[in-house]
This record gives sequence, C-alpha cells and structure tokens, in this order.
Amino acid sequence: APSNVFIKQLLNFTTIIFILLYILFLMNSKKLSFCQVSLARDIPIIKQNYESLKEFYKDIEINVICPKSELDIFKKNLNFKEFVFFDEEEILSFKEFYKVFDKLIAHSYFKDKMSDRLHWYYQQLLKITFVVNYIKQKKEEIIIWDADTIITKKINFFNNLESIKYATLFEYHKPYFLTVKSIFGYLPKYYISSLIQFTSITKNECDFFLRLLKIHNVQNKDMAIKLSSIILKNVNENHEIYSSSLFSEYELIGISKILNNKTKQKAIFTLRSGLSGQLTKNQFLIAKILNVYHVTYEHSHSNNNSRDMLKRKQNWFLFIKLLIKFYPRFLIKNIIYNFKYFFINI
Repeated sequence: APSNVFIKQLLNFTTIIFILLYILFLMNSKKLSFCQVSLARDIPIIKQNYESLKEFYKDIEINVICPKSELDIFKKNLNFKEFVFFDEEEILSFKEFYKVFDKLIAHSYFKDKMSDRLHWYYQQLLKITFVVNYIKQKKEEIIIWDADTIITKKINFFNNLESIKYATLFEYHKPYFLTVKSIFGYLPKYYISSLIQFTSITKNECDFFLRLLKIHNVQNKDMAIKLSSIILKNVNENHEIYSSSLFSEYELIGISKILNNKTKQKAIFTLRSGLSGQLTKNQFLIAKILNVYHVTYEHSHSNNNSRDMLKRKQNWFLFIKLLIKFYPRFLIKNIIYNFKYFFINI
C-alpha cells in the first residue's frame, strides 16, 4: 500500500539523517592533543588554560614535557586525567644537546653569546622532536601550545587533512626566516609570521616537513640529535650578525606548511605585548567580544611589566589603552594583508 511505501521511505530517510548526525558527532568529539614544554613556574597558567580548553573542547590530551626534577611538582599540581607528563631527558637531555652545540659551534664567535640562550633553543628542539615522534608513532595530529598562553575563544585547528595556518600581523623577525631559508633552501613567495604561541600539524604536513629536512627515516632520540644538528648548524653558518633570537620553531613549521600547501594564512588578534597582570573576568569577556584568540603572560622576563605579573590583576586603564592601540591597527593591517595576498597570487 502507498502508506507502507511512505513509511519505508521515511525510515530510510531517518536512518540516513541519524548516520550523518553520528558522523558529525564523531568529527566534533575527536580528541585534541596538545604539547607543552614547561617549567614549574608556568603551572598556574597551564591550569588556567586547561580550564579554558575544557570549556571549548570535549576531549583533550595535554602532553607536558618538563625537567625530571620537576615531574612530581607537575603531577601533584596538575592531577587531571587529561595530562600526560614526560621527562625531557627521555627526548634529549640538555647535556646531549650541549654536546651537539659544542661540536658544531666550537670555533664560532657565536659560542659564548649563544650559551646564554641555549636553554631557549633547547626547549624549541624538545617541542619539534616530541611532535614529530608523536605523529610518527600515533599517526595523529597534534598542537604545540606555549605554556604561558591561555586560550580565550574556541579555535578550529584542523580542516580535513590539513591544519589551519594561523598567523600574526605584529611579528616579523628577519633572522628567523634567514635560518628557515637556509634549512629548507627557499621560502614561499608571500607569507606573514606564524609566531602566535601555537601551531598545529597533521600527519601529512609532518611527512612533508621531514622529507624537506631529509630525515623522514630517523626515529626517537636519533631524531632529536639530527634536528639539533640541523638547527644549530644553520643558526651558526647563516648569520653574520649575532642577535639573541636566531631561530623559531613556529616559523620553521609555519613555512613548511605553506610550502606543502600554498593556502592563505589566517591572521588573528591576540594579547601579549604590554600586559602587566592577569586579566579579570570582565577583561576576558571584552577580549572574547573583540575576537582575541588567546592571552599570553610573559611573566619570566626581567622588565617591570613581566616581573610578578601573575601576582596582580591587569590595570584597567592599561588594558583599554592596549586595545585602542593594537585592535584598530590589526583591522587595518589585515585589510592590507588580504589585498597584498590577492594581488600577489592573481
């Protein structure tokens, strides 16, 4: 009878809708994995960021790499099921990293100058090595997230088999790109800085990255040694003038992703420069309304704004001043960036 045919069609349609909704649910509920290299001083910020992440994402995993001497402190203060802790020496000890440094830069006038910043280079090496080995072993994407940064709004990190290329319009440190060009041999035709305190990388992007570096068959600690050699060798050999910052893991991965797929970077607005304290709840709300993606507390520096900034609230006058100073500039810079990208790529 016609009524039976209609019922069958309705059941088939309902089944299809249910399957589609279930697939959509699975896509939205997929676990997001993060990687952070940290010292115990960052635990209060990591905890705040964890609480913010839980507001936006149902299922997360946060891999924290820290010194062996601080493992117990991390486990005690971040006693949540989403955290996994790693002794940095399991990846590469600082002593091993220093041996590579000493061998490559023994006769360079950079040696004494770089020694003061070697731990800074070391923590970048730990991040890159961890995510590369993680993806090679688990075949899953991962996000590097700075331990001094708190997310303020939901970020879509991935689109199908690619990560979304987020970038900033307020950073451009030429020595970083000189090093990256030396490592890869070339740079894209047009790009902006990827120095936004986080980056995401998929398996396909990681495979391309390792092929560019010609180390796709290297594993585990050998990977750490090889990456250390590549970074330090190119820092040493391609800069005539020393500056305290000659390499960025974010620019290295960011440029690799553009070379892999030349889709446009997405410029975002964040708060970092000029902050002198922790944002209040109302200030966080204003930041969200203005589409601020995250807030970074650079509390380990020696300047007046950074020193003890985690012990005080952000001054309202300075907060408004920073927004007035940077937000209109971001809007204008973003328009210019989009015009440039369009005309360069037509």
